[in-house]
Amino acid sequence: MKRLFLFLLSALILGGCAKETAVELVSFTDTGCSKGTKAPETKADDDSSQLILEYSDAGLLITRTNATMNCSIGTGGISFDVSIVDNVISCDAYETAGPIMKCICPVDRMVATVAGLRTGREYVLNYSCSDVTLLPVTFTYKKGMRIVVDVDTDYN
Repeated sequence: MKRLFLFLLSALILGGCAKETAVELVSFTDTGCSKGTKAPETKADDDSSQLILEYSDAGLLITRTNATMNCSIGTGGISFDVSIVDNVISCDAYETAGPIMKCICPVDRMVATVAGLRTGREYVLNYSCSDVTLLPVTFTYKKGMRIVVDVDTDYN
């Protein structure tokens, strides 16, 4: 009986040591409304948009360039949520106050750092920003990783 107790106790202790670090958002920055507001149907041809995933010592860097959001970010700001289930990471950038104005606002850059990913593990990223949802991006998180997604052609 004592041996069984010690075995169960050691299994519990060792099992607790093997826990995976929680995936969490450690930082998020954005440039806000960068070029003034526009009518909803206006977009310059040179405003190509990208989603860039990069390995860093601080965590996964998720950079979005040339996003178009509702003008409400001028007063309410931009929020960014991240969650993970198994190996699927879901990220959502959105207008904190909601899309409540009748104009759009170009955002030069948004950068999120997500910590807790395991090096060498394969992940699937589901990314959405305002009313744009990209197709899932599969990647292996490792040193030197840099993936560039053309948002203008790779969303549904």
